[in-house]
Amino acid sequence: MAKAVARAGGHVTLIFSIHDDADDPEAQGSRGAGICLQQGAEVTALIELLADGGRADEVGTEDEPVFEIAVFDHDGSVAPIECLEPYLVLIEELQSSGKFSAAGLRIGLEVVLELPRSQGFGMSAAGLLAAARALLAAAGSIGAAGGEGVSGTGNPISGDIDLGDFDLASRLAHRVERKLSSGLGDVLASSAGGVELRLEPGAPGSYGQAVGFNVALSPILVWAATEGKHTRDYIDDADWKLRISAAGEDAVSRLRQGGWNEDKWAELLLESAIFAQTSGLYGEEIRRRLLNKVEAVISSVGRAESHVARLCMLGTSVAILPTSLESSQCEEELLSITAQLEAFGLDYLRTNI
Repeated sequence: MAKAVARAGGHVTLIFSIHDDADDPEAQGSRGAGICLQQGAEVTALIELLADGGRADEVGTEDEPVFEIAVFDHDGSVAPIECLEPYLVLIEELQSSGKFSAAGLRIGLEVVLELPRSQGFGMSAAGLLAAARALLAAAGSIGAAGGEGVSGTGNPISGDIDLGDFDLASRLAHRVERKLSSGLGDVLASSAGGVELRLEPGAPGSYGQAVGFNVALSPILVWAATEGKHTRDYIDDADWKLRISAAGEDAVSRLRQGGWNEDKWAELLLESAIFAQTSGLYGEEIRRRLLNKVEAVISSVGRAESHVARLCMLGTSVAILPTSLESSQCEEELLSITAQLEAFGLDYLRTNI
């Protein structure tokens, strides 16, 4: 039996446009900007050769794989059965790549999501990316992926994996996102890290291009637990696509002028507020109501000059961010905000970029 564990961080999109007309899923995606998160998904992959360790009553045969997949939400509960589909599609994509064969294997995946699903935190991409990396690592160590693999890569993987397979994992995770309309640019954003700007749509290592800069920030994520929105509700709707893409392209055209570094932070906050208005996403009542509540919290504790709230796309959620990167965030300020969020009965989590 081979075991590998991989992690991938989440992502908050603040601005985006939709590019899904290309035939190749690796050329589809988005331009835009956002922040990458430390919290995301952790996936454990277990792979066993049925010929060596199978039982007489095994469901599969030596040639038919057995899949055992479990997905757990951020609160420890078991996710709905439909959450298993992306991982089955991922295994199909891995096999099509020629780097992985499921024949004659028992494949187990345990996916632990650290943030809520369908709230704009990139959990679909994080789960798929971590799963692809874990599967390739486990398959490499059991000899199913071909080659001997490389140990000690410095990546958050236990197991052996060829360095090139990290790019493969990203491309395949992106392909599944596009096949299921569960995301656009979260995988590409993760490849840049930090505060990212997606310059060209597509999969990382393929058509996609993105840049990022690192900062020590502790965003506060706030969400409406009963008001999740699925990405496909917007990106597959012709009217929403037109409005979102026009607003997103305008914002990115301005943000990409000059270097992408810490000096762009104030501009990013401004452009994200403009995007929310011009795209029409701020106009939806449940989203606007949450944003207004969070802004009231920030004002009530006297932090309106040091912190702002920005909509996370495409959930019913908000990220509380500092207005300036010139000084480190004050712990006292963050605690005053979170205490008031609790008083308002709002669901929140502190994370890190």
